Amino acid sequence: MATYSIASGGTLTITQPSTVGTNIEFLNNAGDSGVLIFTNGAMGVNTATVNGTLSTSAYFGGTVQNFQPGAYGVGGDQVTLQVIKSLFSALDVAATAATDNVSFANIATLASQGGEAILLVDGTVTPAAGAPLTLDANQQTIIEEMAVGLFGTAVASATLMLSFADVRPDPNSNHPYVDGVFTALAPVNPCFAAGTRILTPRGEVAVEELAVGDLVITRAGEEQPVVWIGRREIDLTAQLRPEAVRPVIIEAGALGEGMPARDLRLSPDHALYLDGMLVPAKALVNWANIRQDHAARRVTYYHLELPRHDVIFAEAAAVESFLDTGHRGVFDNADEPVIALPEAMQARREAESCGSLCTGGPALEAIRQRIAGRQVGVRLSL
Repeated sequence: MATYSIASGGTLTITQPSTVGTNIEFLNNAGDSGVLIFTNGAMGVNTATVNGTLSTSAYFGGTVQNFQPGAYGVGGDQVTLQVIKSLFSALDVAATAATDNVSFANIATLASQGGEAILLVDGTVTPAAGAPLTLDANQQTIIEEMAVGLFGTAVASATLMLSFADVRPDPNSNHPYVDGVFTALAPVNPCFAAGTRILTPRGEVAVEELAVGDLVITRAGEEQPVVWIGRREIDLTAQLRPEAVRPVIIEAGALGEGMPARDLRLSPDHALYLDGMLVPAKALVNWANIRQDHAARRVTYYHLELPRHDVIFAEAAAVESFLDTGHRGVFDNADEPVIALPEAMQARREAESCGSLCTGGPALEAIRQRIAGRQVGVRLSL
């Protein structure tokens, strides 16, 4: 569970690195956005020598959770790294550090003046379309490390934007102070764990046994064909922050009588359909009848795409189907790259989603309280 929460539309400022496990969670009502600010030095830097090679990593003690997207930097939650060139310099231990630091300071200044941005698509840094920014391999690695330090392994399946703002005079150099602002442009990919049984006209079928063309039953009682199946295998022991992708277990009956009918395992960002809204599984974790699977070492996730975004049944619980906003490429079996068209991705998500997303506020609290009332025991996760 998150140690700190940012109230709907609120702002939280972090002034120093926190202890391990200090996660920060955005709790927004619909239409509201939160702001998280790291002052200079609040992001920690780890340094280690591996096989004779010096490397660094960024951290603040946990990960940012429930980070909601906006449309190409307009709206959505924000994470600001104040005086971003100082963090960049602290992370840069390459032989080319002196040159790279000056170059990055120039890039940030030009980007802030021209409204340019840097995208992180599927964990890979690339300038936004039309942006006259050139980053060498070392600079790209450092920016990726900043994102991983904030969001953990979730960056491997999300699209983030790093923009630059708040130019202020720096009395010690020719380069002004520039802040880096992260916003999300696409949701973290949600998935079913292997073995999950999906309701079809021929009964419940394990998700890995379904094929394109098979029919599934939707919430409206319709029979809809599967048009694509995504598959992704994850070694949790190799993840820097496995909690970002560790399966969430929803115990049988946790959501209501017979819902789910058996324990249901979903990726943290896979949404369930509750009270007419889409609620990510991670927002329901209470470590009693809904918890993350700390015994898992590997997990294979699947996702089912229908002709339109819809609600289907997994272990008798209502859950969402796959909605492609340009991030199909995060799956192992995809034959296309992630498409970095943030405005189009956001517009498609809003236009084609089968329900509104609920990640906080009174509506989520009411759902969580109802689930808590169904607890028959408490299990502790070590």
